[in-house]
Amino acid sequence: MLGVPPAESEAHANVVRTEHDALELIRMKGVITEVPALGMTSLVEAVAGGSVHGSWRNHAKGRLMYRLGRMLRASDEVLAVRLVEGKVAFVDPVLWAVVYRVAMEPSRRRRSLEGLSPQARALLSAVERDKVVRLEKNSEWTKGREALEERLLVHLSETETEEGRHVTVLRSWRDWVSPTVKEAAESLTYDEALARLREACGGAPAGLGPWVP
Repeated sequence: MLGVPPAESEAHANVVRTEHDALELIRMKGVITEVPALGMTSLVEAVAGGSVHGSWRNHAKGRLMYRLGRMLRASDEVLAVRLVEGKVAFVDPVLWAVVYRVAMEPSRRRRSLEGLSPQARALLSAVERDKVVRLEKNSEWTKGREALEERLLVHLSETETEEGRHVTVLRSWRDWVSPTVKEAAESLTYDEALARLREACGGAPAGLGPWVP
């Protein structure tokens, strides 16, 4: 009986099938992207067990990819941020202080506020004032929410209502952060945090995103 080649066997063993598998992969890598990005391990490819050609939504495992992405956004065990090439990335707790330090850097936040629409500014003010704002996934505030998410100006997660609808939860970073994470972040300079983030993202050959230099 022919054996399975080692590389193929290893790839098969690393295929993500469950939320637990996905969380284990994030713990091992530190950061993974949701969809393929240059130099990164992605959830989509991990579920597929290899490269995905064309739209992942049309893949045979597209529904599983989508479902796991929603689960990770709702999980307290990972941080979901638009980080690599502006794409959603899932971050292990070991790097939360690094992300928080970058997100809260005053000079970065000032640049991120430039060009915000009145709607996005109003939404940001509401989040900073109320600490937590919940929005329907597709609402009149969608464009404003997307702008805040892309610029790392608020923390975003998802939750599911009793009716089964996915709701986006916006929190101020100050409300989200724990004392332990905040203390660890305060021990880092901005340059140190950026260096650690780039290292965790495989050197970020295509950049961390337009709002993270």
